[in-house]
Amino acid sequence: MEVNLLYGEEHVEVRIPDGNLMAVLRGSRPPDSRDEVGEVRLSLENPVAGGFRKGSRALLLVTDYTRPTPLKTMLPPVFDGLKRLGYREFTVLVANGLHEPASRELLEEFLGSEVFEHAEVVNHDVSRRDELTYVGETRMGTPLWVNSRLFEADLRVGCGVVEPHFFAGYGGGGKIILPGVSGEETVYRNHSYDMIAHPKARLGVLDGNPIYSDICDAASMAGLDAVVNVVLGSGGGVSRCFAGRPVETHRAAVDFLDKFIRVKVEAMADIAVVSGGGYPADRNLYQAVKGMAVGELIVKPGGVIVLMAECRDGVAHEHFYRLVSKFKDPSSLLRYIREHEPIRDQWEAQVMARILQRRKIIVYAKGVSRHVLERMMLIPASSPEEAMEIAFDLAGEDAKTIVVPEGTHIIPDAGSQG
Repeated sequence: MEVNLLYGEEHVEVRIPDGNLMAVLRGSRPPDSRDEVGEVRLSLENPVAGGFRKGSRALLLVTDYTRPTPLKTMLPPVFDGLKRLGYREFTVLVANGLHEPASRELLEEFLGSEVFEHAEVVNHDVSRRDELTYVGETRMGTPLWVNSRLFEADLRVGCGVVEPHFFAGYGGGGKIILPGVSGEETVYRNHSYDMIAHPKARLGVLDGNPIYSDICDAASMAGLDAVVNVVLGSGGGVSRCFAGRPVETHRAAVDFLDKFIRVKVEAMADIAVVSGGGYPADRNLYQAVKGMAVGELIVKPGGVIVLMAECRDGVAHEHFYRLVSKFKDPSSLLRYIREHEPIRDQWEAQVMARILQRRKIIVYAKGVSRHVLERMMLIPASSPEEAMEIAFDLAGEDAKTIVVPEGTHIIPDAGSQG
């Protein structure tokens, strides 16, 4: 059978013998709303669970350029809704987490130039310790340092998108606080070795996930009053919008999204062929680790993951490459992270090393050289055909295979993994 997988802005084709093919896992997306602005406005008029109150100064926390949040669509009706509650002063705080602050040009690109007419727009800059306030420790023991602007407003509202996340369960909700506007020490503790190593810190898991629980604590302690969270539709626009208190609203959005993207897997495979999600999800190898995490959910220990990710920007994160390429085996890498943390980009390296401990990973990535992939303990392939030849050589000619054409856009539900 021939199957097309998302690859950059195009597709690649793989051929799997019918006798080997177990399943092709495809999720779906709800349609875009016919009135996206109206959908956001309606969510504010009918919140899931309160969260909004009258006041004069509002702080809107928004995701940065690395997230697909349709802020140009969302922000105008949010401003309008808050003005009806009496708000006249607005600050938009860009939740960059550990990322570099965005330039004015980039801010206008993903926020829209009109935002500057309504609000003061500022970047969260993790390097500015003088702009942080210490709030206390979460129940997980995370020292919570957050942007001080949170405490200058009458109302704090987070605007984001709900999508699967490979160790926090899902994006959206309280992630706008942690890591969004938190200090470096706070982020490193939340993303620490022990937290990432927890068996519940996985794609699509909220209950029992210590990272998610810590995020919820942080959002509450920081005074996040409400969120406006969207679920994207098949065309990349707003399908549904949910507004209200952070935890209840985020859960409602997750429940809605799960109806479309959670796919049952009857049995684990010997080989998983997984897309990196297409552009921009597969723009670099650092981001493509999320595709490996999808493969981990459906491949038996000892099996093979074949990752199809364009990686047009290469590895992109130099710290990630330097950390991983120091080692010849994943166990040594994991031991080093545990003994020397905090280390920049350690969480991505840890997830990849965890997968490599029990599975081999073949990568077809036009943007990354064979030498670099080999240095990172990955098996390079120069074409989809070569990738499949290597996979069957490793797993055997009778290897049962699952294909995930959209990669990170679905959540395979296979029960417990090894």
